Amino acid sequence: MNYRRMTKTSVWLCICGLILAGCQTTSLGMREHLWNEDSTRRVVLMPMDIELSLLNAGGVTEPNAAWTETAKKLALSALEEKLGETSAKLVSFKEVTTDPESVDVQLVKLHRAVGGTVLVHKYIPVLSLPTKSETFDWSLGPDVVSIGERHDADYALFVFVRDSYTSGGRAAVILLAAVLGAGVQGGTQVGFASLVDLKSGEVVWFNRLARGSGDMRHEKGAKDTVGALLANFPK
Repeated sequence: MNYRRMTKTSVWLCICGLILAGCQTTSLGMREHLWNEDSTRRVVLMPMDIELSLLNAGGVTEPNAAWTETAKKLALSALEEKLGETSAKLVSFKEVTTDPESVDVQLVKLHRAVGGTVLVHKYIPVLSLPTKSETFDWSLGPDVVSIGERHDADYALFVFVRDSYTSGGRAAVILLAAVLGAGVQGGTQVGFASLVDLKSGEVVWFNRLARGSGDMRHEKGAKDTVGALLANFPK
């Protein structure tokens, strides 16, 4: 058994469970006038950090490559359509290298880490940080400047989604637990999207997704997920 993957899965399920239990869906860090009709802002879509998996009877997620690839294609189409409704111009990401140590890859990983921290400390009141309780002050650092220069872009849009689907075995466990009066988590969608200023690295808009429904394996479901993920996106 892959205990490292199980640990990561447990952490995300814990975060998702806490958020589903008591927080409203809200966008954070919203700046007014990010763009307007007189000045189109260019937004580069970073490689999407999306993974679909099957939640087995033991509560461990088993990634499904085919589902994930389908979801990424459908999500890209939905994102292009959604951004087309705003005053921003979506710019395709120009991949320079697939080196896992490259700045681009590391920035996507950094976004995952920063976003996870935001979920814990901004959406779960009891875990709020005293120094950030009244502000939204998060950044991906100065390395994002190179993204802006390469794409002649003003902002970068980062997307993270983990979508799990209940297996037959897990469904049986949920049913048995219900009979015994206990609650067991089924498949969930948890994720977040961030808009990052490419001049400063500052996260200027953040929205989270946490729910027990949704299906990114199909066009309609992918559009619904993207719609929820980009709720309150700057127009």
